[in-house]
Parts: sequence; C-alpha cells; structure tokens
Amino acid sequence: MPKAKLPKVSEKEKQARQRLLSSMQEFIQLHGIDKDRFAEVMRAAFMDVLSRSSGDRDAEGKTQFSVIVNPDTADIQILRRRQIVPDDEVEDESRQIPLSQALEKDPEAQAGEDFFEEIALQSLNRNQIELLKARLRQQLRDLERRALYERYIHMVGEILTGEVLKATRDELIILHEGNELSLPRRELIPGKDVYVPKDSSPAYRRDRSASSVVKAVVQEVLDPRKASPSRPIVVLSRTSPLFLEALLKLEIPEIYDGIISIKKVVRIPGERAKVLVESYDERIDPVGACVGVKGTRIKPVVEELRGEYIDIIPYNPDVKLMISRALAPATVMYVDLYPHRRYAKVFVAPEEYPRAVGREGINVRLAQDLLGYELDIREASEYGEEEDIELSEFSDEISEAILKALQNEGFHTAQAVLQFPIDELQKRTQIDLPTLQKVYEILQAEFEE
Repeated sequence: MPKAKLPKVSEKEKQARQRLLSSMQEFIQLHGIDKDRFAEVMRAAFMDVLSRSSGDRDAEGKTQFSVIVNPDTADIQILRRRQIVPDDEVEDESRQIPLSQALEKDPEAQAGEDFFEEIALQSLNRNQIELLKARLRQQLRDLERRALYERYIHMVGEILTGEVLKATRDELIILHEGNELSLPRRELIPGKDVYVPKDSSPAYRRDRSASSVVKAVVQEVLDPRKASPSRPIVVLSRTSPLFLEALLKLEIPEIYDGIISIKKVVRIPGERAKVLVESYDERIDPVGACVGVKGTRIKPVVEELRGEYIDIIPYNPDVKLMISRALAPATVMYVDLYPHRRYAKVFVAPEEYPRAVGREGINVRLAQDLLGYELDIREASEYGEEEDIELSEFSDEISEAILKALQNEGFHTAQAVLQFPIDELQKRTQIDLPTLQKVYEILQAEFEE
C-alpha cells in the first residue's frame, strides 16, 4: 500500500508535542483513566470533526480518513485516503488524486490504488479547530465522569474525608483527592453541622465550631449517562444510616472482622439512633463490645454524630423480647402481639410511658422503624386488673429482697415477670437462676388457679 513520506518534525513542533504529552499524561494520571480509552476518545473526536466537514465515506462505504493517537508519545497522525486516477479522469480532488501527483510522492504508485497522505494538524481550518475543541471537551468530560463513576461506585457505604471547596444554598462541594463531590445540605445533621470553604474569610467563620474538613459516607454514585453533566455524580451524606454503620465498623474491630454483624440501623440525625447487632461468637457480648469499657468505643462515634444518642440492641428471634429491647431505656411490662397485622400493644408502668414514647415520639418511632411493627404504647392499667396481679401480693411466698430487686428493674406485676425471658431477667436483676425459676413457678401457679 503506497504511503506518503512523513515530513520532518521541527523543533517548535517537538516542544508543542512535549507540552501536549505532559498534559495528556497528567490528565490520565489525575483521573485514573485507561490510556488506551483516552486515545480512543481522542481518535473519535478527530474522526467526528473530519467526517462532518467532508462526508467521510465514499460511494463504496470506505472511510476517507484514519486517525492514529499514541498517548505514549503524544503523536497524532491524520491520514487521508484518496484513489489514484489518470490525470484526465479526476472528478473530485477531495477523494481522488492525479496519477502524476501521486508519482511525485511515491514512484511506485499506480492508477486504481488507494493513496494515503498525512494531513498536518496545522492544515485544519478555524471552524474545524473550534469544533474539535468542543468535541474534545465533551468527550474528555464524559470520560472523566465515567472514570469517576468506576472509581467510586464500589465505595458506596465507605467514609471519605475531604475539604469544603465551595458552599451554595443547596449543597457543599467537597474536594476529595482532586475530585469534586456533592454533600447536599439536607444530608447534614440539622442545626449541628457547620462547615465553611477552606479559603473563607474570618468574617465568614462567625461560628467557632465551623470547619472546612468534612467526614461523610458515600451514599450514592449516579450513572453519568443519566445525570446532569453540570452536577457531581458522587453524593455524600452525614445523616444516612450508612454513615453510622461505617463509623461503627471503623471503631469496633469485631464488626470490622465480621464477628458481630449490624442487622439494621435507624436514626433521627443528631437526636437518637438504634442499632440492631448480632454476635456470631457466644463468648462475645455484642452490646459490651460495641460500647466498650466505660463507653470508650462508642464515644468517638457519638462525638462525630454531634452527640446523637445511640442504643445498641442485641438481636433475638423472639419478637416480644425485641420490642422490649427496642423501646429502651423504658422498661416494658408485657406485650400483646398480633404478627399478621405487624402490630403490638405494649404496656408499661405510668412512670415509664414518657421514656417509652420519647420526646416528640422519637423513641417509639425509631423502635417501629427498627422492627417493622406498629407499636401501640399503653399504660399497664389498661391491660385489665383482672388479668394481672401486683407483685406485692406475693410477699408471703417471695422474700422482700427478691420482690424489691424485681421492682427496682421496673417489674411491678406478675405478668410483667412471666412475659420476660428468664435468662434476660437474671442478667438484669442478678438474682440466681434457681431462685428465679422458683419465682416463675409461684407466679404461674397463681394464674393457673
């Protein structure tokens, strides 16, 4: 196949190519883009511009131009294919070359063959150059966003630390390793998170607690083909349950190692959260492991969440027990369960009612979200006096010390004790198991009678 001789490269052109090479390599490294894909994008942009200006394909469907991009050397070659025809048969000089002209460049050229010649970049007209710039900007932007997507899509649920680059009414733009990520203001802890751009003036930092460094979880990575091209595709959050889950994983080795699993997290950001955990090792108490000695493990998590109170709840397949645990710190007396309706009546002592419901209903709402049950909190008196007996009525059969220990833990009636698992009651009251078993027998006998 005849080929044109390549022109000599001037020193000025060498320097231009070196600058282009440096820019290309910097772009590839900064955005973690595969260099072969980068070269293909460059080639496609050139082909698009050339085809628009020339129609590209001939009557036989052959492509008129070829573009070769070498990202290792920044060498870009544009080759135009024309058919060699006798001098008196030239009809279209853009697609045909006279035989005499072809022979000047290649002595072995013959009519009917394809002739390839290199087109200098400098020969592109102004419109082609502007079109090429626009096309390259679009293609490289798409390539950059695709690389960003591929980098962060596997990081959903992981915590990142970045700096506030810009703050708008709706969001903070976070700079993470050279990439711009979005932290919507709705994903900040209400009334407690205060962040400002790193280069903001002292006057802008009116709040001394304001910081320019943000720790947040990757909540979502949008598909760049569907997202707005002007918007960041990585969305961060500090209010998502994922954030609390990731913080616990960082602070608690047993969770990180998979010995303790987090089954579910629900939270009202900045107020309260409930975390359902399960230990796969009988020797490890999941609550103690998560809280740590004197709260040392849970404290950094609470501080990062701006004082959000966290209830760690051990999982158990017994739904009634789970309801009792989920309503902590309140003590539940007994539960009427309606599984098919996902509904339960929960009875508590009058003094426990405010704790069970929580301020503005926070505690019961979180318990409902955690278990998927509608919880109807009622005072114990509504259960019906004929259906229960005060523990004080058993003073002739149960010692005063045992009765007091039970009452101190919020158990004031016989049903409250009988509906509570004996092993859990033993842990709470520290009463030895044989004694508790005797108590259960006494109470149960009264109801059987």
